[in-house]
Amino acid sequence: MMKISLRKKTCFFLAAFTILSALLLMLAIGIGFKTFYLEYRKDTLISMSKDIGRMYHEAGTDNAEQFDRLSQQNSSVIYIVDNQHLVYSSMPNRKAVLGRPSFKGQQEFTAPGLKRLNPDGEEQPMKEPRHVTIMRKLFNGEALSQDETNEIYIDGRDDHMRFISYIYPVDEDRNSYVIVSQPLEPLEATVVVVQNFVALCGIIWLFVAIIGSILFTNALTKPLIHLKKLSVAMAHLDFSHKWMNTRNDEIGELGQSLNNLSDQLNTALTELKQANSELEIQLKKANEVEKMRKEFISAVSHELKTPLALIQGYAEGLDSLDVDESTRQHYCKVIHSETMKMDHLVKDLLNLSRLETGTFRIDMTEFDFRALVEEAHCRFEGVLREKEIQFSCCLPEEMVVYADPERIDTVLSNFLSNAIDYTENGRRIILSAVRSGDRYTISIYNQGIQIPEQDLSRVWEPFYKVDAARTRKSQRIFGGHGLGLGIVAALLKLHHETYGVYNEPDGVTFWFTLKAC
Repeated sequence: MMKISLRKKTCFFLAAFTILSALLLMLAIGIGFKTFYLEYRKDTLISMSKDIGRMYHEAGTDNAEQFDRLSQQNSSVIYIVDNQHLVYSSMPNRKAVLGRPSFKGQQEFTAPGLKRLNPDGEEQPMKEPRHVTIMRKLFNGEALSQDETNEIYIDGRDDHMRFISYIYPVDEDRNSYVIVSQPLEPLEATVVVVQNFVALCGIIWLFVAIIGSILFTNALTKPLIHLKKLSVAMAHLDFSHKWMNTRNDEIGELGQSLNNLSDQLNTALTELKQANSELEIQLKKANEVEKMRKEFISAVSHELKTPLALIQGYAEGLDSLDVDESTRQHYCKVIHSETMKMDHLVKDLLNLSRLETGTFRIDMTEFDFRALVEEAHCRFEGVLREKEIQFSCCLPEEMVVYADPERIDTVLSNFLSNAIDYTENGRRIILSAVRSGDRYTISIYNQGIQIPEQDLSRVWEPFYKVDAARTRKSQRIFGGHGLGLGIVAALLKLHHETYGVYNEPDGVTFWFTLKAC
């Protein structure tokens, strides 16, 4: 279907309306103007005759100036005949000419062959108007009949001179009458003139209407086009464009409504995006939790599977095989060792669970961190000597901290055992502390293999283990099941302390903070 713009529709409608109006007006003039015109002239003539008769009856010819004014206003000729005498005439010379007018030095010329003839072939004399005939009777003292007064008379169509006249009796006893007549121009010619004039005005109005409609529709459609652009932008979820016009009409109200709708949609969309983002985060967390759960179950199963298999194998050997005392003691030692590993794993799992659920309690107190380091050094001295690791401390002479000494000992032991496991023979481990404000930053550096960058942030996750290549390159003594650093992170969080890890050019540094006293 062809699309027609509002501008074209408005121009077409105004043009069609103008043409239709002009045609209807010309038709109405052609059909009803003659009747309307005659009725209007009749009513005017009767009303004027009665007013003049009333004024003459009251004041006689003293109102002659008013009679003249009425005559000029209505293009009429007024005569007053009283008792066979002409007492008033609106003609300039105050006369009434009955019959054929005669002028001084008058000469007559007749066009040959153009005489007006009657049906008998005789020359037809000019018929005098009816009001002249009536006046002639009045001047001759003849009485007028009822048909000759109070009636509008229009001379015939074939009369050379046509008049519309009215005879109003002021006082019939005195033969006092008001005679009013008006020349009646040919109506057919007048109708044609009026129709031509209407057609001309219609054409002019058509051009004016088209130009006006173009200007008007431009002013009308410009804000509508702007509103359309706003709605298209809103459909594409672009709410940055606003209606800035200050109109107070319906278009202005529509623009404000679009602004309100845009703001509400923008708010709703923003809230929806936020809700979707939060939902994605929660879904991601749920997926991570599910993944961690599966990894946890897999890791625990793996950690328990190996010692259980060893215990089962050695136990079956003790039960079914005939072994000597030294072999039996070896079997029992392996079973006891694997049982201790399982016990340690279970305890770590319980501690980690208590830490994550918030049921693990800590006893905060002031203690000497240097003393805690010396105790830990004593525990690991044999292992350090066995691997020929150079261990050095760089701590302040007095280092009193506020924490739970037992839990911080667990933290320090995990960091040191982890450093020993990943330090090759003959390398170094350095433990240092630096005070910054109300906090000590304790660092444990071990010279050895670096941790891959993608694993630095995940070493704190329970059961997470770095690439096996790093493990194979180092001779591990303490082993582990991947819970140590997870417990460390949970304990430090419980102390509201920070921690981290970063690679050195020739090793790795783990660090954590403690509150200074």
